[in-house]
Amino acid sequence: MKQLLTFAVLFCIAIAEGFGQKVWYNPISSSQLTYIQNQGWNEDGGNYHRFPNRAKGKVRDKVWQLSCQSAGLSIRFKTDAHDISIKYKVTQPLNMPHMPSTGVSGVDLYRSDDQAFCFGNYKFGDTIHYNYKVDKEIKGKKEMEYVLYLPLYNEVTQLEVGVPVKSRFAFVPAVKENPIVLYGTSIAQGACASRPGMAWANIVSRTLNRPLINLGFSGNGKLESEVISLICEQRPSLVILDCMPNMGAIDSAEIIKRLKEAVHRISKLPNVYILVVEHAGNSNVLTHQAEGEKSARCNQAQQQAYAQLQKEGIKDLFYLSQAELNMHPDSWVDYVHPSDFGMMQYASVMSRKIKDIMERKNK
Repeated sequence: MKQLLTFAVLFCIAIAEGFGQKVWYNPISSSQLTYIQNQGWNEDGGNYHRFPNRAKGKVRDKVWQLSCQSAGLSIRFKTDAHDISIKYKVTQPLNMPHMPSTGVSGVDLYRSDDQAFCFGNYKFGDTIHYNYKVDKEIKGKKEMEYVLYLPLYNEVTQLEVGVPVKSRFAFVPAVKENPIVLYGTSIAQGACASRPGMAWANIVSRTLNRPLINLGFSGNGKLESEVISLICEQRPSLVILDCMPNMGAIDSAEIIKRLKEAVHRISKLPNVYILVVEHAGNSNVLTHQAEGEKSARCNQAQQQAYAQLQKEGIKDLFYLSQAELNMHPDSWVDYVHPSDFGMMQYASVMSRKIKDIMERKNK
């Protein structure tokens, strides 16, 4: 009887393995290592937030709420598995009228060696599931490294990566290199990319192979002193200030004041470059007069601030104009948020600009 029971148990295990039984790994379990890439503050552990808990009550409530969304965060891992599953929960609505569930709440997997996009079947519910089949090897390698981009507009909880029971698997510790820090608006956060890998900041990070801390806050990128204070806690190689799309309700004098204060404070950090970015424009500037006037006024104020900063002797300060961004009329989902096409345009210009800046730094 005992032998029969043992055989039955082994048979059930074999059947379970044949139907895809997996071992599940949690990147924020009890390990002392930090596996969340591009997370500027990981002192608290156990979450996928962009600010530390101590920022709550210091930054405005809306900024804090948005900082709990995982835009720009990613997880790297190595495995020889050909079948990779992801499961996780989110705390907020799955989608928005102008942005699909795959962009708001989805994840995105890329193979690191050749930046190959891995399509996954997905199911959205109380728990979100993605499953990837990745059985095409490159260069005879059995074990591959992957990067998993987290949702752009949702707070993630209970994320796990699953691979078949006999597969090798290991998370890759977070990169320690001095990061690029991006402070911006909904466009920086990722609206309205169809999936996380298509957000322009993630494209730039992937293209340049550099860590990039995304501090894009939808409707709330306003050059606020409290956020600048947090940025100054980092040791960035470059800080990108891309806030003009959220400054339309602020008068020109205040825009100049905030930008100059931000640049003066950041410039005191060691070995840092600063890139100031103009409003890229709107899809409806040819048909809606007020929109064009608003973005032009913000850019003019920023140009004045930049000129004053140069006269004051601020060094290592760079500027990216609307003309350089040169967004195509069909680059938008709505009046201001880029489509995937627009994100690629934005990322291409930004990557070239950053590369030029960094080459100066290395001379």
